[in-house]
Amino acid sequence: MLCFAKQTMSSEVYNLGAFGDDEQAAFKKMFDLYYRPLTVFAMNYVNDINTARDIVQNVFVRLWEVRDSLSINRSVRAYLYQSVKNACINYSRSSYRLTEIHGDIPLQVLEDDVLERMIATETLESVYKAIETLPGRCREIFTLSRIKQLKHAEIAEKLNISPKTVENQISIALKKLTALLGLFSGSPLLMPFII
Repeated sequence: MLCFAKQTMSSEVYNLGAFGDDEQAAFKKMFDLYYRPLTVFAMNYVNDINTARDIVQNVFVRLWEVRDSLSINRSVRAYLYQSVKNACINYSRSSYRLTEIHGDIPLQVLEDDVLERMIATETLESVYKAIETLPGRCREIFTLSRIKQLKHAEIAEKLNISPKTVENQISIALKKLTALLGLFSGSPLLMPFII
């Protein structure tokens, strides 16, 4: 039975088998919670979204396959991040892409910065969750501009609105994100979205 530590300060251990018929539901909940941040984390290693997705999915598939014999006595989050990191390194080794992706960075350096990458990934996930709370049209315009990198004129044409409306909506989005995330507008966290 797959056991995993609860995501609180408690050292209580949960067993997926204890959910009975809801074992799949419990696993799905864990997958939904961690899939996206783990994919972003994997992107730090493999620099390809499809490869990152495959790696994370394979980690979850493997976890499901060995659920009857696996017991995780530490944070499930830490276990998943470590598993994804190891899978990314194995991918890089097996495809001889380590030097292509990371230049001449020694493998030890890659392994040492997991905590920094986890923090960056979780911070970025917070930004994406905040973006999801924006009003529909505002979110759509902001996403087209800052994530899909479309120009204001392209967004205006695509959505049949004026470029000034695009500018106003982006400004509104940045103000709301700053407030939601408790940041000042010059924060390094928002910098990629301001530029």
